[in-house]
Amino acid sequence: MHWKCDEAKPQCNNCVRHGVECSFSGPPTTASTPTSGILTSGSVPFVSDACRLSPGFTTPAMGMAEMALLHHYATSTCYTISRHPVLQTIWQNTVPQIGYSYQFVFRGILALAALHLAHLKPDLQDQYVAAAEFHHNLALQMVSGTILQINDENGPAVYLFSTITSIIGCALPRKRDDLWASNDRVFQWLSLFRGTVSIIATVDETLKAGPLGPMFTLGRRRGLAWEARSTANQTFLTNLRRLTEETVEDPGDLKCYTDAIDSLSKSFATILDVGSTNCETADIFIWLLRITDGFLEKLQNRTPEALVIFGYYCVVLKELEWAWWMQGFSVHMIRAIYHHLDEEHRCWLQWPMQQLGWVP
Repeated sequence: MHWKCDEAKPQCNNCVRHGVECSFSGPPTTASTPTSGILTSGSVPFVSDACRLSPGFTTPAMGMAEMALLHHYATSTCYTISRHPVLQTIWQNTVPQIGYSYQFVFRGILALAALHLAHLKPDLQDQYVAAAEFHHNLALQMVSGTILQINDENGPAVYLFSTITSIIGCALPRKRDDLWASNDRVFQWLSLFRGTVSIIATVDETLKAGPLGPMFTLGRRRGLAWEARSTANQTFLTNLRRLTEETVEDPGDLKCYTDAIDSLSKSFATILDVGSTNCETADIFIWLLRITDGFLEKLQNRTPEALVIFGYYCVVLKELEWAWWMQGFSVHMIRAIYHHLDEEHRCWLQWPMQQLGWVP
């Protein structure tokens, strides 16, 4: 199949949408192809030869391996992203339909299904993780140009891929000694998750009016309920706020921390009000969307107060461990936080450690 090139720079919009290399674009740079070694490597288990050798097909090069991953996604994985029946329907039906038009979404679906199978079949974990990395790395190459040209047409697909990538960031196997090194993927995950905010802002009305609209309708309702929660009788956060006020001298820094604590109190109140069995992903992740860029910067700089506050958030994250892709994530995070704290601030962390049942 052929289509007319619009000769847009740096890459034709039609070529970007279909996930192929544009004949009018210049040679790819090293920065734009960070995973070329993976794509040209030898045999990758659970990836068909057609897919591996022909990544530039107009539609995804489907072999039996890809069909098996898609089948698993449609019959199992799609139900593990949310417990809400409306959202499950969207993940089962709407998301693959968008993936048929945008290869990077399709590849993300396959990567997510492969990671789910890696979780279900530990004896084949390495092979399925390799397949997941193959499809996701290929998707990252495809989406790179689209992100620079986000518009009303491709906005829903870019938003979906950002969401899928955030889930993949949680689902990838974690190493015990991976304790927030300078290039640790935890911060990459936080940045990716926060990136969905700018995508929503860019094409907000299109997302709300399009096929993903029910996602945002439900999210808005949960957000309004989150805002209205009473935060009374949260002694553990009162103590954290008092400790912060006693040690932080700069008024701007103190406001940054107390604002994050105040937002966190809404999340704890939500869990108390709706109950653990009724918590949705929106209830848990809303705090990450509401914290300021200033707080995120302090977290990235590993200031002890920001790390401790995030440690308290790990107790909120624990409520998502009904999902396979979040299992063990909260303990992994609190272990990393504890590793970077001095003895005084490790004492601040005792309450969340107790709630998670983690002992250093």
